[in-house]
Amino acid sequence: MTLTDSALEYWDIIDGMDWWIRLIIGLSCSIIAGGVVQLIAKGPIVKLISKSDNKYDDTIFDLATPLINVGVVLAGLWLTIMWVFESDSTNSMMFAKLIIIVLVYMLARFAVQIVELFVPVIIENLNKRADMDLGGVESLIFSGMKIAIWVGAAMVIFAQLNIDITGILASATIISLVVGMALKETASNLVSGMMMVMDKPFEVGDKVTVMGVTGKVVDVGIMSTKIKTGQEHQVVIPNKSISGKEVINFAKGGPEETPKRVNLRLNIGVGYDEEPAHVKQMLLDVVRECDYILDSPPPTALFRDMLDSALLFRLNCWVRDYSDEWVARDWILTRVLERCIDEDIDIPYPHMQLKYDPASVVEEKAAQNAAEEQKKSAEKERIKAEARVKEEAESTARMNARKEIRARIEELNAALEEEDSVSSEDSEDGVSQSRLDILAEIEELEHKLDEGSGDDD
Repeated sequence: MTLTDSALEYWDIIDGMDWWIRLIIGLSCSIIAGGVVQLIAKGPIVKLISKSDNKYDDTIFDLATPLINVGVVLAGLWLTIMWVFESDSTNSMMFAKLIIIVLVYMLARFAVQIVELFVPVIIENLNKRADMDLGGVESLIFSGMKIAIWVGAAMVIFAQLNIDITGILASATIISLVVGMALKETASNLVSGMMMVMDKPFEVGDKVTVMGVTGKVVDVGIMSTKIKTGQEHQVVIPNKSISGKEVINFAKGGPEETPKRVNLRLNIGVGYDEEPAHVKQMLLDVVRECDYILDSPPPTALFRDMLDSALLFRLNCWVRDYSDEWVARDWILTRVLERCIDEDIDIPYPHMQLKYDPASVVEEKAAQNAAEEQKKSAEKERIKAEARVKEEAESTARMNARKEIRARIEELNAALEEEDSVSSEDSEDGVSQSRLDILAEIEELEHKLDEGSGDDD
């Protein structure tokens, strides 16, 4: 007798037993099969996966292990039921459908866990490789995929239960149309927000002018964009409005090495008796001493126009960072005025000259007030000199403080790059606390620069 014949003989014996004995045998075999699969999974397969450098295969295997174990047991249970209750189709079909529903639920749950694992990773890679910022739509993508998975699972379950979902789908279609009409503006803002994420006309932290509003972008959402003005006002603009308007981005105009530079132009008027060459050289000397101004492109001073009562000169230079524009303007104008006073350069201003025949009373009063006027003039000169020294000290201190802040920001950016390189090699997921601390300090320092800029646009 061959092994096959012996097996068939034993099968005939078992098949002729009572239904409850066959049910016990089937359940026992299903549990044994599940245990064997679990031993294989925890043995050779775990060793094979541990040799891989991929940090996600361990997680996927941990998520799939319960599904595989339960799936093997349920498959054995389904075969057992079909074998035991083959004469009673109603009972067998009922138990079979119940098992299929459980399997569909577990598959849907496994798919949702995979989405939770890989969607953040995929979005982060897209942000790095495609220079995009999909952080605002991450939750939307995640929710949409989960809804699609559970809806698909529900349709399969309804089909197993012989539930006609045609009416449900028709009702859902009508409701979707009504909701779509009601949320027309919302949908428009949503689509515009997603297009802005792709096109990236600006990023968080950029200084922009949108629809007459100038300020710093603090948030780019899928529905609206939030801008913080120089007066500490937060302006919320719908994305639909932004997509159809002109956007001025001050942080994107410069070259790669100085993307935030901004052109500063000042008009200076002097008297007709002044020498143009002298005035232009004085303006260039002043601007070259300013640490806020870039050496390249070089600043220029041009004789622009001859007005009714003044010669007009244009001082053209570039500020390293747009947050320094107003303090740079203050520094340059203050020094230009001081140089004009020191070098006796006439600054014209509207005035009226009266001619009259001197009278004895006027001459006598003028003689009496001469000493007092001279004393006041000396006191005024002393106050002006003290104010100049104090203002120069404060301006220098402000300049040095802003230089120190920028140096610290550069150090933190370097530390952030080092932190990113280390975290990319680390197998653990998540954002480290040190990275969060660095980002918080950079944001605080940039806020200090904005506070001291004096920008009231």
